[in-house]
Amino acid sequence: MDCQIADIIIIGGGLLGTSAAYHLARRHAGRIMLFERMDIASQTSSRAACLLTRARTKKVLMDIVQETYDTIGRIEDELGESLDLQQTGSITIASSDSSLHTVETLEKAALDYGIPVERIDTESVKRYLPWIEQVAVREAIYMPTDAFIDSAQLCNGYAKAARLRGVTIRPRTAVKEVLVSENSVKGVLLDSGEKIYAPVVVDAAGAWSNLLSFPLGIGLPMTPVRSHFWITESNPELFPSHQPFAVLPDAKAFTRPDVGGLIIGLREPECVSYAPDTLTASIEHMDFTPDNGWAILSACADGFAAYFPQIRHTGIAHYVAGPSCYVPDAMFVIGPVQQLKGFYALTGCCGAGVAAGGGMGRLIAEQILGEETFVDATPFSPSRFGEINPFDSDFQNSCALARSHKKSG
Repeated sequence: MDCQIADIIIIGGGLLGTSAAYHLARRHAGRIMLFERMDIASQTSSRAACLLTRARTKKVLMDIVQETYDTIGRIEDELGESLDLQQTGSITIASSDSSLHTVETLEKAALDYGIPVERIDTESVKRYLPWIEQVAVREAIYMPTDAFIDSAQLCNGYAKAARLRGVTIRPRTAVKEVLVSENSVKGVLLDSGEKIYAPVVVDAAGAWSNLLSFPLGIGLPMTPVRSHFWITESNPELFPSHQPFAVLPDAKAFTRPDVGGLIIGLREPECVSYAPDTLTASIEHMDFTPDNGWAILSACADGFAAYFPQIRHTGIAHYVAGPSCYVPDAMFVIGPVQQLKGFYALTGCCGAGVAAGGGMGRLIAEQILGEETFVDATPFSPSRFGEINPFDSDFQNSCALARSHKKSG
């Protein structure tokens, strides 16, 4: 079969892979090729909740999210078109001592970082969120510069900007395996039998990342974990499109407007993880729940009903489920893999691929090119857990717990 030569190969056409392609091309990294088994932005990236929450408990994460905001603005300038970032702001609500501590921690983090934040009273919360039950609100903070964005539009924006800078993007092209010789990456073998040679390969295949790395003797420290949300029937008066998205730690829930309806994300007490080899080639063919999420919604609705009593009488128009890649310490997996020269991992977004994708793409680009990184890359090292087996049920459970214990939206 014919072969081609590249400088860098990226596997995966989701938010992380396309962001990496853009940031590498912006730094004139040479011949870059990206392969996506399906269509760009068609898999897990298309099922994201799309919240770009700025305030985080760790400064390094706020730096990464800020880079995403900066990248969006830069790409809009380069393309001469809007990516439709919706700056509605966000409201985080405390109803208990535990969540009050969470709110106060986020408030301090935002103030220290220079993110606009203000305490608001229950009447203001009600004006912003007409559906809210005021008696459930003990304290609330409003962050007016938070936003959300359509994840597929953002991903395609990364891809379009990368193409304009010379990146070759090949959708509907599956990578069968990573080629290796003498402990170094040599390229990839496609399902078609075609070989593409390159000294650098970036595994940004999301939930399927370990299916590429594990045959090389490399277990990446992340596991696909079920994430899902429900979208109500349209009611523009109750769910105006300009309302802020809301984070409700006591209910393990978040909401955001969606074309007259309300997206409601509810986190299960015990989240479900998946062995990498149980995932179907396309998310569309994966059955995440036997009853389209109704049993889960019913089980989790009690906590959310304290804020929205009408939940049990509101029509549900859509249920969206997909695998998010979680890591035991809820930090990302970004950087070179020590066991194999030229092999890089870009995965484990921990449900923050939309908010962090721009910064994650920049960080991997800087690492590949040997530049000084804009944040400390150590917390994201793929090797920080030592040798792991991503097919081990105990390890998968530790990743599921990271999602179960998540405090934010």
